[in-house]
Amino acid sequence: MKVVIIGAVAAGMSAASKLKRNLKDQAEITVYEKGGEVSYGACGIPFYISGRIRDGKDLTARTAEEFAEIGIPIRTFHEVLSVDTDRKTVLVRNLKTGEEFTDTYDRLVIGSGAAVRRFPPFDKACENLFEIRNVADGTRVRKALEKESACHVVIVGAGFIGLEVAEACRSWKKKVTVVELADQVLPAFDREVGQALREELERNGVEVRTGCRVTELKSENGRITAAVIETEDGRTQELPADIVINSAGIAPVTGFIQTAEKAKNGAILVNERMETSVPDVYAAGDCSVMRSAVTGEYTYAPLGTNANKQGRIIGDVLAGIEPKPFKLIGSSALRLFGLDAAKVGVSEREAAAAGMDYKAHTITGNSYASYYGTEKLNIKVIYDRATRKILGAEAWGQGTVVPRANYYAIAISAGLTVDEMGFMDLCYSPPFSGVWDAALIASNTAK
Repeated sequence: MKVVIIGAVAAGMSAASKLKRNLKDQAEITVYEKGGEVSYGACGIPFYISGRIRDGKDLTARTAEEFAEIGIPIRTFHEVLSVDTDRKTVLVRNLKTGEEFTDTYDRLVIGSGAAVRRFPPFDKACENLFEIRNVADGTRVRKALEKESACHVVIVGAGFIGLEVAEACRSWKKKVTVVELADQVLPAFDREVGQALREELERNGVEVRTGCRVTELKSENGRITAAVIETEDGRTQELPADIVINSAGIAPVTGFIQTAEKAKNGAILVNERMETSVPDVYAAGDCSVMRSAVTGEYTYAPLGTNANKQGRIIGDVLAGIEPKPFKLIGSSALRLFGLDAAKVGVSEREAAAAGMDYKAHTITGNSYASYYGTEKLNIKVIYDRATRKILGAEAWGQGTVVPRANYYAIAISAGLTVDEMGFMDLCYSPPFSGVWDAALIASNTAK
């Protein structure tokens, strides 16, 4: 079986590695990667920028040479231009030589990821305009921050990457402004979490401008000098800018295939086996979209955790092995200065948008036994009004925050009600929780 894989990061290399372990030499695998980096942890890039991770090489799990040694050749700087699913061929361009050639496949795996959206005014190159999708991008930003002359940083977009990069830039003692089009930071979370994150940013010297759009980047001699923003009421303001980082969303890279069914954002629709609408074509990671286990609707969840699981599923399916079940819950977390936040399942805003008949309940509790520590956290539970099944949860605060959200991810996957969750037999010791864990209290007090 000849397998062509497009993309050599999380999804693609997870699929390749699993398939190679399953079939060994029975599978002929060729991987095409448009860039020069493979199998790296993109989620670690903000921490590399901050200096917490000293060397960008530490983010690479395995090099192209190491993959080649185990029988998985990767052709870097090779871009797949188009796919002919009738003839089962791919048209490939060597980006170094310009040569174009055709390759054939029995099975095609698409793990091409997503790219930063370059809408105006971010569609023109400037020396000090950056985006962050790979380690090389992180290195460029880090080198720019090392310059004492770079004082003002403008970050466009207040999603996960934008917020983490804001903290990284503050670690370099820069003046940082975050500009977000939505009316809150981290729009994927509910408003109260966004407000807590905003307050944490401002406590740590980050200026936050929500409900604002960047309309112009003023420049001199190829360098941006200011970002012009427009507020909701139509007023404009210039923000001084020595560094501008575009983190205002991503777009799936799928233009090379026209026959597969796609979502509105261009992501390829897949089922629980990562099969597309085209026979023998599979997709995984940031270029794909699958149904949520909570809503049943297609839900775009571009995270490395999902990409790795989806790639492993493909590696099993291609080998004729029944894959382990994967339920897309929509789990994500963030540490921002001294505040942790996590979300699993649907937020209240998402539940309302989906037309769910739900109830929401929020508590503030202790991270540990009250006599052991003073850290507080908040837990918000979303559950079905009639069945009381848990649909989602958000946790934010100090101390042990993310593990509490993970309890709820397991509860959602298992189909538990708030009543069942409230009496879960969890571990207890004062350094970890009160005798009634905050997650149990949140569930038990849900009426």
